[in-house]
Amino acid sequence: MFLLPWVLTPGGGVNAVVLGLASAMRERYEPVFLITGWDAPPPGQMWLKLPGLTSGRRNVLGFLARMGPNLRRLRRATRGAVAVNPHFVGLELLPLVLLRWLRLCPKVILSVHGADIAEAVKSSGWTRTLFTWMLSSADLVVACSHALAEEVKRFSPAANVVAVWNAVTGTPDSPRARQVDGRYVICVAHFVAKKAHDVLLRAFLLIEKQRSDLRLVLIGGYGPERQAIMSLIHSLGLGGKVDVLVDVPHREVLSWIAHAECLVLPSREEPFGIVLLEAALARVPVVATRVGGVPEFVSDKIHGLLCEPDHPDDIAQAVLTTLSDRAGTQKRTRAFYEHAQRFTWERAFARYRTKAALP
Repeated sequence: MFLLPWVLTPGGGVNAVVLGLASAMRERYEPVFLITGWDAPPPGQMWLKLPGLTSGRRNVLGFLARMGPNLRRLRRATRGAVAVNPHFVGLELLPLVLLRWLRLCPKVILSVHGADIAEAVKSSGWTRTLFTWMLSSADLVVACSHALAEEVKRFSPAANVVAVWNAVTGTPDSPRARQVDGRYVICVAHFVAKKAHDVLLRAFLLIEKQRSDLRLVLIGGYGPERQAIMSLIHSLGLGGKVDVLVDVPHREVLSWIAHAECLVLPSREEPFGIVLLEAALARVPVVATRVGGVPEFVSDKIHGLLCEPDHPDDIAQAVLTTLSDRAGTQKRTRAFYEHAQRFTWERAFARYRTKAALP
């Protein structure tokens, strides 16, 4: 049983992980999806609203008042499961972890993806204590990279943490998506501060001076930094050179990637970076920052070019090198394509199953 705090839809990020693992397990198990958020899911996904625990006496009392009913509902919902695997860990999962602590539900595998741990690390007081307890009480905590696993271990030393790399399902042979005219480099990332769109825009300002034929395409979901990004585009005088697309269907995103000259991921933090594998399978060269889980599967100058974060000059030079050094770029792109074949959801789920000792 997979738990998510939002409606599960095809796409990137956490949704891609859940759907990939579910597909890989179907010969052995029947995946069931339980949505714990406040939006009703479509048919085929169960719904059990779990309130989060926030500060304030009224909120805490309300959470405690619902604890008994939620324990009963979760116990009924999880009956017969081999394991319960929440993705994206928040305090709304306290009743589930408590059930497991009381040995009243199947094994609990908490899968963390970065933003959830960042929220836990920022917490303090009783909130921090509860996050630490949840992570240490789970049968297994799965992080999408060794870097993120180490972060979890620092936060909750008693947690049983293992790294399981994400995977990729490949890129479709689809017709060319509606695109800008001409050549472009692309960045696919949510519009949040850690994705460093501001750094990329400053890098593109340098790139555009040497390659005036290029455009920059930014694709992401609605995020708190989107308006600031739009303002920066205009303040840098790039209004006619940058296209910002929001909430593009995943299949169309893959087509945009497949026709780009280069994919750039300029993140300040990056737990893994599935989009880099998607670019690899599309045979598109990549430039990324040497952060988080990225250098665990992208070797600098072998699979792509890696830069230090917050260095627009370095990113600009890496992109220009990628575009000008045709022979070197083709060699790296071919090597990354072959390397990416290893990252399958079947392998990822086999590691889940082994580490959690599932039947």
